Amino acid sequence: MRSCTEPTTLTAALAALLIPLMPITQITACGGDDDGGSEIANPDTTGDGDPGDGDPGDGDPGDGDGDPGDGDGDPGDGDGDGPCASSWEQTQMKVNGQIHAAFAVDVAPNGEFVAAGRIDNANFDAWIGKFSADGEPLWSEVVDSGGVDFASGVVFDDAGDVIVVGSLQGVSGKDLWVEKRSGADGSLAWTLTEVSNFAGDNEPGDVALAPDGTIVVSGSVRMGDQDSDIWVRKLASADGSPSWTATFSGNVDMSGFSIDRGASLSVAPNGSIYVGGEVGVDFQTREAVLLAYGPDGGSEQWQLSPHVTGGSHLHQSVGVAAGPDSEVYFAVYQSSGLWRFWVHRASAAGELGWELTEEDFVYAPTKSWGVAGLAVSDDGLLTIGGSLRNEETGQGIDWSEVWIANISLAGEGQCIGAHTWKNAHIIPASTFNYGLAEGPNGTVVVGEIRDGPENYLWLGGFL
Repeated sequence: MRSCTEPTTLTAALAALLIPLMPITQITACGGDDDGGSEIANPDTTGDGDPGDGDPGDGDPGDGDGDPGDGDGDPGDGDGDGPCASSWEQTQMKVNGQIHAAFAVDVAPNGEFVAAGRIDNANFDAWIGKFSADGEPLWSEVVDSGGVDFASGVVFDDAGDVIVVGSLQGVSGKDLWVEKRSGADGSLAWTLTEVSNFAGDNEPGDVALAPDGTIVVSGSVRMGDQDSDIWVRKLASADGSPSWTATFSGNVDMSGFSIDRGASLSVAPNGSIYVGGEVGVDFQTREAVLLAYGPDGGSEQWQLSPHVTGGSHLHQSVGVAAGPDSEVYFAVYQSSGLWRFWVHRASAAGELGWELTEEDFVYAPTKSWGVAGLAVSDDGLLTIGGSLRNEETGQGIDWSEVWIANISLAGEGQCIGAHTWKNAHIIPASTFNYGLAEGPNGTVVVGEIRDGPENYLWLGGFL
């Protein structure tokens, strides 16, 4: 899937500002004309377009104005011929113009993919859709509890059926919800909920397929008043019956709270389960944590929190991906104060390896980068992606773009590219990346577009 950089301006001066992800590795520049902005998706919020605040945002499709990088057939100019280049995109507009966004995606061996997120009817409903390799819709389903619902994770099982995790409105709060649907037509096979025994919400995290064909789900569950824990469960794909459940709790803070959250999830070839999450330290401090579990559950085998400083900050786990040797790659995002992010490698034994920071990723003129996820490709590259904010320098105009970068498993940068859906207005629309996955044809990215008052589901492919 390897691509080249698509600079968002055509000037040689700005192209020269592109730097390597690692000092020894030059990122290839490709030219281009796309537009963008930055954000981390949070299904509980609506999109206001503000960078780094967790609101699903807005967007714009490709070019076609005759400039370099517009699909002229020349390789290496950002038109979809080189590494990290946008290769296709599809949009779906809700009939009544209301919000439709995807937060997660998984790709089948034949290139077909399934996306999951939310759609706005009377209230937000959970939405699941299956698509062809180039983004043509095959089927879609909506799940409505009568309250505010969404899907946060999705995966194909060994039979090609679809497992989705999300949130449904319950009696006293939100219930963590897991469901299986036929990959052929979207028909329901089984559904289950983890209902809170206490006032408050059980929250979904992610879902992944284990090497033995079982399903692993992460999330957060209420354990008592002022107490929620990171929650992990392995269950059978056939009927959803649980094999084991594990929880992890941080310390109680000075106010008597212990609020922890399970997020991204990945299962290694040896069956090890890696769960990213956050633990509450106090009202102003949340630490990102990576937990490792064995295939049979039990207590965590090890944990990492590499950015504990003793100071106040809000850190989020925004991506976890297991590698071919059962090593793990994980990303941490800082949303308080100055935005920052880090990408780490850790061995199967929990030993930290290389680290990259936001300073290793440059795509001028941009600011306020967000990270939506990580994925490891079959050809041995790590893909990271999210949204960034681009601007017309000095014009007071900015917008959101989808970005991805490819990194070798040794931590060396290969390429970087960005893209936004192109509208017909003076002010560009904004495109947001909320989830990504690797497949046989490259990276599939899902999110949304916001173009003034309009909102669209956005799906795209990168080489």
